[in-house]
Amino acid sequence: MNDKFYNLPIDKQNAIINAGYRVFSENSYKQSPMSEIAKEACISKSLLFYYFKNKKELYLFLYNYVFILVNKIAEEEINPSETDFYELMLQSSKYQRKLLKQHMYAYRFIMKTFYEDEEVARELIGKNISVTDNSINLLLGRIDRSKFKEGTDITQLVSIIGWCAEGFWKEKFCNPNVDMDEIDSGFKKIIDFFRKSTYKEEYLP
Repeated sequence: MNDKFYNLPIDKQNAIINAGYRVFSENSYKQSPMSEIAKEACISKSLLFYYFKNKKELYLFLYNYVFILVNKIAEEEINPSETDFYELMLQSSKYQRKLLKQHMYAYRFIMKTFYEDEEVARELIGKNISVTDNSINLLLGRIDRSKFKEGTDITQLVSIIGWCAEGFWKEKFCNPNVDMDEIDSGFKKIIDFFRKSTYKEEYLP
């Protein structure tokens, strides 16, 4: 990427970024034309290629940039002193909803990267796995394990909840008219189910 991109006024940078998220989130990578991104950002196609030498470079830039947005919202929504496993899960869901509300196309973009089948997806497989593993390790390192029933495999529990959450979010993600209240109540039901199944009775609400 040409460093001159960062010399653009912030509103111009955001116009390109937002146009990229919108186009890539609504189409496959292969069917996302740079000309459409340029048109929506109100710049010429040649100028877009001046800042990003090709579509792949822009795509990977947007992939990395979305985690700047994610980390900013996570810092606002996740209590650094919280140690309750399920409360952390709910806080994590809250920051995902906030990302969806504030940056809808960025959220849809990052969700689609898990299902892309084009060449660029191969470069993201390792990154997606690394991000997921880091998140899980951070979670496991801070939770209060004494609340769980004896014999609970917490690592496996994280994976199972992740699979359930992925299916739930994917279903809601396919709906263009996302209902935030429905997402909130639906995910809470998932968490309540696992909480009752794995926590000792004295730690249940």
